[in-house]
Amino acid sequence: MILEQSVSNIGELISGLAELTAIIGDEVVWFRGHSSDQFQLLPSIARDAVALQRESLLSKRFKQNAHPFRQVPPQNEWEWLFLMQHFGVPTRVLDWTESPLVALYFAVSDDDQRYLADDAHIWVLLPAKFNFEIPRFRPAVQIDIPSFGVDPFLEDYKPDVMALELMSNRLPVAAIAHRQNERIMAQLGVFTIMHRDATPLDKIAGAAAFFARFTIPAAAKSGIKSELKSLRITRMTLFPELSSVAAITKEALL
Repeated sequence: MILEQSVSNIGELISGLAELTAIIGDEVVWFRGHSSDQFQLLPSIARDAVALQRESLLSKRFKQNAHPFRQVPPQNEWEWLFLMQHFGVPTRVLDWTESPLVALYFAVSDDDQRYLADDAHIWVLLPAKFNFEIPRFRPAVQIDIPSFGVDPFLEDYKPDVMALELMSNRLPVAAIAHRQNERIMAQLGVFTIMHRDATPLDKIAGAAAFFARFTIPAAAKSGIKSELKSLRITRMTLFPELSSVAAITKEALL
């Protein structure tokens, strides 16, 4: 791993990021926040063996019932996949962000009692280098990242393509997508997508060289959450939708 550090406030995270930059230079970096050190770098569908086996069924069921609720239904398989991801259906997509503060928010803001006593993590990925060496995406410009619906390299990862054959097995790839809704835009969302192999990203042979990790002690979560609120990194800014408006409004009763 490139760098591992413990951070207890935003100032320490900034210092850690500066140290990381001194190591990697101007390399593109992505971030992902985990509220518990029990979590692995796996998309939701890979955390449930039944879901992984029934991906095609999940997709067909969602499409069957989603049409009446969309004025403009998704136009292709990628749009359907990201709509499913948006509404919490298990998919092979794992969310990342270009913002360390967004990742920090997700690392400290989970109120699930099962994880409050766990240390949190901010994972850091070098997506271009990961792609170049792991799935061996070799673009004309080495720092280029493939885009869903644009780069043919990603076509083999489409669920409908995979459903037609069962023999291929490719490694995960980092990719970008059209930011087609306010949430993805607010969170500066980027993604990794798995194929058949359900190995956590950092455990793939040779992949650890493209990751860094900051650990947030459980005792520091509350203080960091307050710091983020002072910086206006809140549910309202990261989930710009009516459910967030309602949640913020109810805080006036507290």
